[in-house]
Amino acid sequence: METFTKNTLLTELENRLRFESLLTEISAHFVNLPTEEIDGVINDNLRSIAETLDLDRVTLGEVTPDGKDGFVTHCYHKPCLPPNVIQSVMTEVPLIMKTLLAGETVIVCNVEDLDPVDRDNFLRWGTRADLIFPLMTGGHVRGGLAFTSSYAREWPDAIVRRLRLIADVFANVLARKRADQALKESEAKLRLAADAAQVGLWVWDIKADNIWATDRARDIYGVSNDESVTLQRFLDTLVPDDLPRIKAAIQRILTEGGEYREEYQVRRRDGQIRWINAVGYCEQDVAGQPQRMMGAGFDITERKLATDQLRQAMEEIRSLKDRLQQENVYLRHEAGEHQGLSRIVSRSALMQQALTLVEQVAPTQATVLITGETGTGKELLATAIHELSPRRERTMIRVNCAAIPTALIESELFGREKGAYTGAVARQLGRFELANGSTFFLDEIGELPLEMQAKLLRVLQEKEIERLGNPRPIKVDVRIIAATNRDLRQEVAAGRFREDLYYRLNVFPVHLPPLRERLEDLPHMIESFVREFAETIGKPIETIAKASINALMHYPWPGNIRELRNVIERAVILAHGPSLRIDLPGVTAATSNADDFGMASLADNERQHITRVLEATGWRIRGSAGAASILGVKPTTLESRMAKLGITRPT
Repeated sequence: METFTKNTLLTELENRLRFESLLTEISAHFVNLPTEEIDGVINDNLRSIAETLDLDRVTLGEVTPDGKDGFVTHCYHKPCLPPNVIQSVMTEVPLIMKTLLAGETVIVCNVEDLDPVDRDNFLRWGTRADLIFPLMTGGHVRGGLAFTSSYAREWPDAIVRRLRLIADVFANVLARKRADQALKESEAKLRLAADAAQVGLWVWDIKADNIWATDRARDIYGVSNDESVTLQRFLDTLVPDDLPRIKAAIQRILTEGGEYREEYQVRRRDGQIRWINAVGYCEQDVAGQPQRMMGAGFDITERKLATDQLRQAMEEIRSLKDRLQQENVYLRHEAGEHQGLSRIVSRSALMQQALTLVEQVAPTQATVLITGETGTGKELLATAIHELSPRRERTMIRVNCAAIPTALIESELFGREKGAYTGAVARQLGRFELANGSTFFLDEIGELPLEMQAKLLRVLQEKEIERLGNPRPIKVDVRIIAATNRDLRQEVAAGRFREDLYYRLNVFPVHLPPLRERLEDLPHMIESFVREFAETIGKPIETIAKASINALMHYPWPGNIRELRNVIERAVILAHGPSLRIDLPGVTAATSNADDFGMASLADNERQHITRVLEATGWRIRGSAGAASILGVKPTTLESRMAKLGITRPT
């Protein structure tokens, strides 16, 4: 009896040691085991349990999330038993399902003791005895672990207690597997949402100085997938202008906590500059120290570019609006007043040469310098050049350099910003901006101050200007036509005009002859002006006195075409019938002065009138251009009146 007891104790001790070794081995298998390897290790351990405890089948099942059903996930059985039950569901064994869901252990020593329905279900799988433990975590049944025998057997309390320990190990493994799967599913969903939203996720382990980042985040910052990322590696991606600001923001978050929200630019290794919008927050440990930062990065480059393009478009629209308003204010009144070659009356050889030059230079972009005496029609010629050029669709901008006060000429030419100087209450475009894409006519260029000459030279050289109050250069595409009645070479020699600007302007010179050198054009001009003013004023002028034309042909015309135009306009205004008589400028002035003020007798008025006509004709009495013809009397009558009035030619 003593020997039997001793052998029993040894066997019990041996079984206990063998079980402890098995339990230790099973527990060790699951330490730090990757989730994807858990299923394989479970199957291996089920086989080890069956072989160690001489069991015919060991089965692991899980309960569905709703807790209403279950299914077998892992199973080991001896080859002599029916096929694997891996696909079966636990509702086929209602007794087991009901007991497990109640959190109780199923102990079956002999299925013959069960109800017929439950007995048949067990026998269908070759089961005669079964021990099934619920797998509990967090107070909930997560599944079951069954130890099955093909013959009836007892399940001593010692065996039940030991197998319950194994069930607890598998319950923990199952809980870990589910948690890992839920985490992976959550990460997969988060990645999917982040990828769909083009968002890069990152987590910075502050103490380890290691940044985990999704593939999208690495792509945004231009960091390869196999490259470790630290704070310094992130800072290295920033453009130099943003680096101090972002370092200060990170330091503030580490010190004060809270949210992190910044926009900055990064330079990728391929040289691309990308705009990033980053948001995140900092977590602290139990001691209140920063532990990690996590957040997301958005590539907003396209949005920035679109915003910049929209801003540029809005600026261009505003500029065009300002230009249109300025054109309405400054230029539209000139639309019907300036016509090109259609208003130029010319049959003289000198003028034909000038017009030929105009037709040659007009289609080009060359700068033109028009010279000639005052009143010769330089602005009219500039208009002709513009109307024959590719820029004719836009209005030509005109500026008389002598008519703008020196203090205002810079703002008139180059524009100003609001508040650029006292009195600048609004933003104003300069004439150069108005002329962008068109022609800019600078009349009386010789009157331009030296300081403005330097700025004009820059426009010609650099094709850009600067508004007053705004140092940002503005590109302009302007063709320059300049005009002057001065000899610019003499002005350069006298130091009143920049030599370099003279050569910049004198690319294509065109000289207009004075009216006295093209008298063959005078009769046609007279007819044209008479017709124009007669239609405007509404007087039916049919003929022009021949004597008047002869007198005008011999007048020197110091004021050129402008003077001729004024003389004819006055004559048309004073005309009383269909025949027009035109007085010479000097004669008209003397007569009108005497008549207006009544300060001379009739003899004095006659003496002054005859003297003015004689002076205008060079004291020539006879001939078609003589004083007698102009006064409408015979030469002998005029000589008689001269003798009577005491008029003699000066020596």
